[in-house]
Amino acid sequence: MLLDAPPAVPVLGPADCHIWWTDPATVTDDCLTLLDAAEQERVPLLRRAEDRGRFIAGRALLRTVAAGYLGLPPRRVDVVAHCPDCDRNHGKPELPGTGLQVSVSHSGDRVAVAVTRAGAVGIDVEEISTSVSPAELLPHVIGPAEPRTPAHATTSGFHRMWTRKEAVLKATGLGLRVPLSEIGVSAPEEDPRVLFLGGPAARPAEDFVLADLDAGAGRAAAVAVIGGGPLTFTAHTRSHPSDAGFSPGPPRAPGTGR
Repeated sequence: MLLDAPPAVPVLGPADCHIWWTDPATVTDDCLTLLDAAEQERVPLLRRAEDRGRFIAGRALLRTVAAGYLGLPPRRVDVVAHCPDCDRNHGKPELPGTGLQVSVSHSGDRVAVAVTRAGAVGIDVEEISTSVSPAELLPHVIGPAEPRTPAHATTSGFHRMWTRKEAVLKATGLGLRVPLSEIGVSAPEEDPRVLFLGGPAARPAEDFVLADLDAGAGRAAAVAVIGGGPLTFTAHTRSHPSDAGFSPGPPRAPGTGR
């Protein structure tokens, strides 16, 4: 179904950050038609079918969501992505001139889009992999001034810390060009907050609002917004990236009826 009218979205207030979820397995040709020429050229360059599906789902979901807030058909939403290291059309997506700040992340069967008017935003979702060795990776990820607790040594705690840090870096627009050890966040079992930012990302920690997200069992996710003041984070799900409708809440686990 091609969308020629603005899809349904909830009201996005100045202190709101909306998190949108979808499953890349639901991608169809309808989704591909929502991508612009540069994005469609990028799709075959992604070697794995799974990566192509996640990319298409992310850009289609971004357009259907943004179109609803802007009152436009999705194909009229201009998405710009600039890489600071080259002239290729990739990097953090932007919606110039709209007042909307956005971020996209995907891992496994989850694609997430964060949208807010409050300030630059970053979102990260990761599947919790039991093959990851926190003991081996922690020296490269945690800073010397960052508190360590037993939770850091667990796979779930490690991934929670990782997603918090990557969300912060994505909000700055620098991404993983900055070592994660330059970013300090609270311990995995504590409420999420930024402790410090060093190196190229240096700025006051209090500039950030950080939140953990419910991405379902076996996953960790976090979102960070640069901008003072408390924010309300609300999750919504589209069953298909190019759907006009949505359901409230994070994605439901298959067979749970939740």
